[in-house]
Amino acid sequence: MSLSEFELIDRFFKSRMTGDLHPAVSLGIGDDAAIMHGRPGQSLCVCTDVLVNDVHFPAGADPAEIGQRALRVNLSDLAAMGARPVCFTLGLTLPSADEQWLSGFSSGLFGAAEQFGCSLMGGDTTRGPLSISITAIGEVPSGQAVSRSGAKPGDVLYVTGCLGDGQVALHQLDFEAAESTAHKPALAEAGHQSVRKDLTPEDHVYLYRRFFRPEPRLAFADLARNLMSSAIDVSDGLHADAGHLARASAVELCINLDQLPFSRSVLGLTSEAERVNAALYGGDDYELCFTAETACRDRIGEIAASAGLRVTEIGEVRHGNGVSLFDRGVAATADHQRGFDHFSRMETP
Repeated sequence: MSLSEFELIDRFFKSRMTGDLHPAVSLGIGDDAAIMHGRPGQSLCVCTDVLVNDVHFPAGADPAEIGQRALRVNLSDLAAMGARPVCFTLGLTLPSADEQWLSGFSSGLFGAAEQFGCSLMGGDTTRGPLSISITAIGEVPSGQAVSRSGAKPGDVLYVTGCLGDGQVALHQLDFEAAESTAHKPALAEAGHQSVRKDLTPEDHVYLYRRFFRPEPRLAFADLARNLMSSAIDVSDGLHADAGHLARASAVELCINLDQLPFSRSVLGLTSEAERVNAALYGGDDYELCFTAETACRDRIGEIAASAGLRVTEIGEVRHGNGVSLFDRGVAATADHQRGFDHFSRMETP
């Protein structure tokens, strides 16, 4: 029996709502609109991401993992602003009301929501090619949000976690869709033509998780918010995202390629050139790239240690503009000139 839109919402989304709503939410899912209010001393932070089948996740991927990924990548944007998650809305376009797919997707989505303390407050469903649109809403103490425009000459450039995992995972994991025509141009440009195929079971588990369950750095950002002069989440490749920081702050960001952090899996599966290209131009890492004054170095290290998080100094901020690359102190030339851009390969009519 096919489900109506309202049966779909009730069965797979409204019925999964458990626990109390966040204090900022007065009325959640079930009405024509949700109601929320800004609490005293708090500003609301809003971000939206759209995930499209065979673009942002491989066709045929586990729906529970798609649900996890869909929310987590949005929460990474909140982390970059120093915000705490409150709630989110969901726009879901489906080719059909596949009950098995919906059960898995909603399980993954609500699993992530419970883990990070945010609730679904509304949304919409429609028929069409599979895509997922999530708008996440967070709170940040008024006047303390971290923007892209605060970097100053003399600041240190940092990145959390490891880079390159997302693109190596997309290329390497055993997904038929990862070898489809839709993905091949991006993979080739990210420098993965000759990545080795000798995955260990541990590599497979690690890379699978890093792709589908990227860890939004919310706890670290909450503690380091007042130390960061600027920040951005690394979703489109370090080079492109650092470029956004440089442009917004009207400074030059100098990146030391020999200081980029890589996981054991990526180190074992790639050449140096491949992993550097994956970090710079691949995207899908969802780590934080941020700047801070040199006087904050020790405190940042303490916060990272308390959070059990690797945080690496990868460069500095100078007078100038754009992004400059260095390798062991020598100016380096970029092999590629841009990170991921959804419209860069569209033909002009």
